[in-house]
Amino acid sequence: MSALPRLAYLGPPGSHSHQCALNGFESSVQYAEQSSISDVFRAVSPDIPLAVIPQENSVYGAVIDTYDALRSPEAGKSVFVRGELTLAVKHCLVVRSGVPLENVRRVISHEQALGQCSHFLSEHLPGVPRLKVPSTSAAAQSILYCGAGTDEPESAAICSAQCAQMFDGLDVLAHEIQDEASNSTRFYILANSLDEPLPGRAREPRRQRALIRISNPPLPHKDGSPPPPNRLLHMVISTLLTTFGCAALRVNRRPSLTQVPFDDVYFVEVGDVTLPVLSAPASKSSEEEWLDRLHAGISRIQAAGGEATVLGLW
Repeated sequence: MSALPRLAYLGPPGSHSHQCALNGFESSVQYAEQSSISDVFRAVSPDIPLAVIPQENSVYGAVIDTYDALRSPEAGKSVFVRGELTLAVKHCLVVRSGVPLENVRRVISHEQALGQCSHFLSEHLPGVPRLKVPSTSAAAQSILYCGAGTDEPESAAICSAQCAQMFDGLDVLAHEIQDEASNSTRFYILANSLDEPLPGRAREPRRQRALIRISNPPLPHKDGSPPPPNRLLHMVISTLLTTFGCAALRVNRRPSLTQVPFDDVYFVEVGDVTLPVLSAPASKSSEEEWLDRLHAGISRIQAAGGEATVLGLW
C-alpha cells in the first residue's frame, strides 16, 4: 500500500489553514505543517505535492504573502493553483488561564485576524499594541510563554475556539469577535502538477477557472530617470473582458520583482462560471473551447509586448 501524499499548510495545528485543509482533504493526505505562507509555497514539490494557502478574506481582503509568492518564477512552472476552498472564520479572544481582560497588555495574531477583529479590539482593548505573527495557532501557542514569570507582557491571542482547545492552559474570554458575522476566507489548493487528480476530491466535469499572471518583460532602467509608464495598466483595465473572451472574476496587483520603480504584476482570475452542467462529452468539448480562448488571450498579451503565465486551472 503506497503512502498517502503529503499536503503543506500554515501551522501549527489548529490554524485556519489546518482546519480548511482537514475539511477539504480529511484522511486522504498526510499533513505537513510549515511556519509561514512562503514556506508553504516553497514546500510544494515531488515530496510534498499539495498545499493549501489562504488567498483572500471577505472582510480584510487579499492575503499579501500569497500574492507575493505567486510572483515567483516557480508559480506556473512547478507550482499550480488547482482549486479553491472556503472556510467560515469565527475568532475568539484567548488568554492564559485565569488572566482577566484588564491585565492584557498586548494582542497577538496573524495580520489578517487582527484586521478582521479591529472593531472589537478598538472597543475593548483600546491602545493595546497588536503584534503580527505567522498564524493564529502560533499566536495561541506563544501566549503560554508571556506574562508573569517571563520577560514578555501579558498577552491575548486571536484564534478559533478549536485552536484554543488544542493547547492546555488557555481560556476563551470572548467568542465570535470578528467584525462581520459572514467573515470567510478563501484558500487556494496548490499542486506540483496541473493535471494530476487531487486525492479525496472528485474531479469537476470541466475546468472553468484560470489564474493568469500578467507582467511587463524586464527592461533596463537608469537610476534617477523617471519610471517608464506602466504599459500593462491600459492593456489590463481596458481590454480585459475581450482579451480572454470570458468574465474577469478577480484582479489583484503587486509590485513586480523587477528593479523598475512602480512596475506592477497583475493576477487575473477568469472563468466561465455561469454555464450549465453538461454531459461528459459536451463538458470536454466546452473545456477545450474555453482553453483555446484562454491561450488566444495570452497570445494577444504577448503580441502587445507583455508577459502572461497560466498559474492555475480548476
